[in-house]
Amino acid sequence: MIIAGIGGLGLFLLGMWLMSDGLKMAAGGTLTHFLHHWTKTRLRGLGVGMFLTALIQSSSAVTVATIGFANAGLLNLKRAIWIIFGSNIGTTTTGWLVTLIGFNFKISVFALPMIGIGMVMKLIKNGSRIGALGQVLVGFGVLFMGIDVLKDTFSLLGADISLSSNGENGIQEILLFVGLGFLITVLMQSSSVTLALTLTALAGGLISLLPAAALVIGGNLGTTTTAIFSSFGTNSVAKRVVASHVVFNLVTAIVSLILLSPLLSFILFSQSFFTATPTTTTTLALFHTVFNVLGVILMWPIANKLVKWLSHRFKTKEEDEGKAQFLTKNSLSLPSLALHALSREIVRISNYTLAMAKDSINFESANQGMTNKKAVVKKLTIAIGDYTKDLYTQNLSDKISEKLPIILRVTQYYDAISELTLMINSSKKQLSTVINSDIQNQINEFYKQSINLLEQSEIGQNNNNSDGLERDLSLFEIKYQSLKSLLLRRGAEGTLSIAKMDRIISTISQIRRINQQAVKALTHFESLDLNFEDLNEKDS
Repeated sequence: MIIAGIGGLGLFLLGMWLMSDGLKMAAGGTLTHFLHHWTKTRLRGLGVGMFLTALIQSSSAVTVATIGFANAGLLNLKRAIWIIFGSNIGTTTTGWLVTLIGFNFKISVFALPMIGIGMVMKLIKNGSRIGALGQVLVGFGVLFMGIDVLKDTFSLLGADISLSSNGENGIQEILLFVGLGFLITVLMQSSSVTLALTLTALAGGLISLLPAAALVIGGNLGTTTTAIFSSFGTNSVAKRVVASHVVFNLVTAIVSLILLSPLLSFILFSQSFFTATPTTTTTLALFHTVFNVLGVILMWPIANKLVKWLSHRFKTKEEDEGKAQFLTKNSLSLPSLALHALSREIVRISNYTLAMAKDSINFESANQGMTNKKAVVKKLTIAIGDYTKDLYTQNLSDKISEKLPIILRVTQYYDAISELTLMINSSKKQLSTVINSDIQNQINEFYKQSINLLEQSEIGQNNNNSDGLERDLSLFEIKYQSLKSLLLRRGAEGTLSIAKMDRIISTISQIRRINQQAVKALTHFESLDLNFEDLNEKDS
């Protein structure tokens, strides 16, 4: 019986894998399309989660895909949580397939033809959508053959052994079965396996309805481990999606355990209206569906609060840096104060962006965090732009109104600097090979002069002098033209490869543009005629 049970479980897992993998291949880009384009509202997100999970027969696959989309920035938290909630309802279809087909029909009558027809389709049209659908048929057939073996095994076992006491299930026993369901799901990484094992054990008389329901609750809790494992190495948004999955399953499990006996009694009472002798497997499938739907109902009114609460969790350094520190709504009512707040924020973006540029020019190896730093600059630029737009709606004097476009222009300069910095950082691997020492010395001198100019261009420095900067920029331009001419000569002579010459010229051109943008930003900011000493004061 043990050998048969292991074999039955193996067939079920093989069938589940074949079916899930085949459906994903047959669906093509449907998963991507649905997750990205059809989740704009709560109901649509819920529907997409339910549909895709029912189609693929794997809530874990949908959950992992959702986490991936959130990590890539294609899904925000508000959208992602409803897909996750929907996938919990969608996974209940496995129980209904097992209950309505696996226990009510002679398996071999339809399972064996499905396997045969599916394999013919797979062999003839392998690699196509028809071949993938053939694999789905094989998977269905193998899955139900596994259920048949498990059902027979548990029937024989249930005649001699019972894992639950005679109608008296205490709290400790119920919690033990919850833990067992959790453990099985963690080991198998599939709540569908736990559900199938529970249904077949229930049908075979190995366990009674109450502990079976506890096993299913434990299985639902166990699915959170798949999401947790897939969140390792992801960004903060993806971690928040995983946290929402854990919260949903935890809340649902706690409420279901509290209401376990009344909920089962209500389901049995409802079934009595439709059939005189309701089967325990149908009752369990109903229970699984009801408690997942109950979870969605419980989460519906508090979802926005959950999103808000999670938004303050798993924060990264970049998120804190990318959040405006001085732009508060209260300042909008006092335009002069709002202008000062904008100025303070520009000082931040100036210091941050130019430090980012200097790091990229200074270091010989590429800086791995440069993409995140670029995102910080973009967030600050957008925040300043939105705040400026809100300020325009106030009753402003002409003097302040004229300053706002200049502020926006300055932020655009820094956004352009961050873009150029990212490009320089990305091309560093291509510049790592050894070149002529004379050329390298001049390149190093060019880098040094560039960094010195950037340090002078930081907004808020007491020694800022526009006239002096313009003079230094002119000298820097002369240095650039001299270096470019040297590189072109060496390329023409053949002492420097044309490909290498082109890459170096491209990089020094980008550095030149960074310095030009930095000087322009400072020059325009100085035209605002603000008090630099005030801007340099630290918050009390």
